[in-house]
Amino acid sequence: MATEQGRRPSFYRQLALKNIVRLIPAVVILAAMLNVLSCGSSGLLSPSDNSGSPTATPTTGTGSLAFVTNYKDGKVSSFTRNTTTGVLTLTGQVAAGAKSGPRGVVASPDGSFLYVANISDNNIYEYSIDSTNGTLTPLSPKSVSNGTGTQPDELAITTILDVTMLWVTGRAGTIKSYTVDSSTGQITLTGTTSGGGLQTPFGITLHPTLEALYVSDSATGFIYPFIYDDTSGALTPIATPQHSTDPNANTPAAIAIDSGGGALFIADQKLGEVSSFYINLDTAALTPYSTFPNISLNAAPVGVGLGVNAGGIEYLFTANSGAGGNSVSSFVVTNSVIANSPPAVVTGYTGATGLVVDPQNKFVYSANFGNGTVGQAIINNGTTCTIQLCAGVSKPTESPANANSGPFGITLAQ
Repeated sequence: MATEQGRRPSFYRQLALKNIVRLIPAVVILAAMLNVLSCGSSGLLSPSDNSGSPTATPTTGTGSLAFVTNYKDGKVSSFTRNTTTGVLTLTGQVAAGAKSGPRGVVASPDGSFLYVANISDNNIYEYSIDSTNGTLTPLSPKSVSNGTGTQPDELAITTILDVTMLWVTGRAGTIKSYTVDSSTGQITLTGTTSGGGLQTPFGITLHPTLEALYVSDSATGFIYPFIYDDTSGALTPIATPQHSTDPNANTPAAIAIDSGGGALFIADQKLGEVSSFYINLDTAALTPYSTFPNISLNAAPVGVGLGVNAGGIEYLFTANSGAGGNSVSSFVVTNSVIANSPPAVVTGYTGATGLVVDPQNKFVYSANFGNGTVGQAIINNGTTCTIQLCAGVSKPTESPANANSGPFGITLAQ
């Protein structure tokens, strides 16, 4: 974690520590739990990792800045975010490589740098972030090649003490590992993972407490678990890839893991439904659990996220990009891996793709591919929104407004 005073134990050292913890008298464990709750925590572990949308892991910090990729015209936009009202204010837009290219986007955990994957020109674009208004300045050099023909797509990033690591899925069948220079923001390739059944890796997200990450393959339907080296980011498969309990759910998109690390959710783009998995907190292995229908078979969900409101209700959100959706769905999660169907729905979106939930669990934001906007929705707060999810304000991602900019990925920072 970025705030640790010493390096987080390796995956296997963590397992050994877990076994030691089991020997501690129950009264000591209870006292520790009471201490956590007395500090105003929900009792859930807080993630120290960050994933680029559409794969959305809750952002560390306050999330006072937002960034959206514009796929069609090759740009990335910056916003400030009012953390009380949730309203976004556009502060700028800069080039992000070839048109029909920018998709995944992620900020470094300290909010100093931003990275964009361009699926068209095979580059990762690098920027410094103005901490006041989020405006972006390209680094020098402005990009790093991910490899000819790799088609970099989605990203995930984390910092352990003084080492920041970045991972990039490539539609040609690779996952690239990078380290990040904490002073300059420049990334350096440290490894490539391919084979083992990977065909078209897409969604990628980090486990909040273990040194593990998960990748979805949109060609096979499998979810691949890996552990990573905490200095190089190199990946090692840790368990058999798992498929949804629905044998026809072969086009998974983004992934979301609950903050306690015990459950994983993923949506299928062709069937609309959401699948859930148990995560073994000793081994990080997955066990498929069930599936939950979405608003429509044609919803074509891409982004997915989780949030717990002030009342302690956990919600699962999907950004529905298809003609049968054009919406954001809100499921109530009960008993860890169970999502109630049918979901509540906020409509008025056009081609919602990327999705992120703010750190305060008050708002949901979607990148709306079909009309050049980023949408805001309000999570049930018992006052201004008394249902599961309420529509907020949509903002153009560019100035002048461009309905054809093709917003795809979204992430928060700071």
